[in-house]
Amino acid sequence: MIRTERNWKLLSLVSFVAFMFYLYIAFRTPLTHDDWTWGIAEGMKRYHNGFADYNGRYLGNIVEILITRIDWFRILMMGAFGALMVVLPAVIAKTNSLGAYLLSFLLFLVVPANMFAQTYGWAAGFANYNTAAICILVYLLIVKNVFYDKAPKYNIFLTIFAVPLGFCSQLFVEHATLYNIMAGVFIIVLAFVKFRKFFLFHILYLVSTIAGAVWMFSNGAYAKIFSGEDTYRTVNHDVGFIEKIYGIFKTTMYQFLVMNNVGLNIVLAIIGILVLTKVAQNLSTLQLIFKNVFIMILTVYPLYRPVVGQVFHISSSNTATFEAFFSLAFYLVLVAIVIMFIPGSNLKTELSFYLLSVVTLAAPLFFVTPVGPRNFIICYMFFVLFAVRTIHFMYEENYLNFRAAYVPLFSLVVVFMIAFMYMFTQIGRSDDARIASARAQAEAGAKVITIKRLPYEQYLWMSTPIIPSYQATNFVKYYNLPNGTTLKIVPSNSAK
Repeated sequence: MIRTERNWKLLSLVSFVAFMFYLYIAFRTPLTHDDWTWGIAEGMKRYHNGFADYNGRYLGNIVEILITRIDWFRILMMGAFGALMVVLPAVIAKTNSLGAYLLSFLLFLVVPANMFAQTYGWAAGFANYNTAAICILVYLLIVKNVFYDKAPKYNIFLTIFAVPLGFCSQLFVEHATLYNIMAGVFIIVLAFVKFRKFFLFHILYLVSTIAGAVWMFSNGAYAKIFSGEDTYRTVNHDVGFIEKIYGIFKTTMYQFLVMNNVGLNIVLAIIGILVLTKVAQNLSTLQLIFKNVFIMILTVYPLYRPVVGQVFHISSSNTATFEAFFSLAFYLVLVAIVIMFIPGSNLKTELSFYLLSVVTLAAPLFFVTPVGPRNFIICYMFFVLFAVRTIHFMYEENYLNFRAAYVPLFSLVVVFMIAFMYMFTQIGRSDDARIASARAQAEAGAKVITIKRLPYEQYLWMSTPIIPSYQATNFVKYYNLPNGTTLKIVPSNSAK
């Protein structure tokens, strides 16, 4: 697609709207859970101790300390990085299509509520997981030309930038740290196979990621995890390797990785069916059989959770096992479509890389607990990248008139934006009111202070402290309530 002045202005407008949207969401999102801990003296104590035996997420921890103390920095960073999550997949896909930008925006608006709560709705989660995702996207933006025929060129500034990018990318979250090393190796091998040469940028990036990983995992916390001294984060040594993987796969992994992504799955299924009906032509009998089976799976799977789970409320240990393998089948169908029906080795390699990145990122999560939806935001990002790149290919090769989807996509984006802005306006107002009420009760001499739960708490991570807990104690400290204050939690609609 040829870039035009009008097209550039529209894409810039979408990017600006995304920035303003996430800026407003950040402005109305209260600090929650361990944000209160990072925002008091305990957070600085960890910093002065060099985060010894805490974790190796050095940059993530520093970001968390900053954003719990400087409101404007937190709002600006979460707004900018939220917009970058939307824009960078389209830029990496080398598309100037307005529809691709809108599709990327929509897919990040329909992330599962629990994933949103542990990333966008939780400063500590955002400081580690979303920042790690942005680092990966920046790397892919630089090396994306490796997937094309012409050998990439990196100027001296980009080559130097490989060092801080590679090193800093490793200091946010552990499974991203491991992934970055594997991605660096893959890009070096792919570049050598295609162009018969090594690129200094690739080498420096890989060396820097290894150095960053060494620094991260040299933190004493990981020795405690593997020795069993850490009671919160554990590695289960009591079951066999295969048994452990199978047990986690059929209980939590399939849900967080695939099944909970209802909106994303619908889009991926539509894209897969479009490839099968528009691109896959002149097939052999065997290919035709595969095509029809794939279409059946792509049609049924995205509707399984909304219909079976939410309409008929069918759920048991037996259905969980079925759901896990059905989810695996859905993922494998996407991989098979790329291998069997996407033309061109370059595009096959690129799309396969995005899909394999999903499971590469998820693999370490089989071995360490606890695991939550936040761990899968980067996997989700790769699914979005896959969707945007595939749609751009179909539009570019005239398999699809994507312009016809602009208005529906724009309408859906607007609807979800309005819904989120409404919810977070109510959340922000309620949080302001409950903090003002708590301080007023303290000034009146109350020893037991009543605080209301916030509305739409499913989009926030533990926004109301559990009583009793150290988070409740830190809540009191963060908001400068008197020592010895006891909290009493009441529903959000309580008249008290």
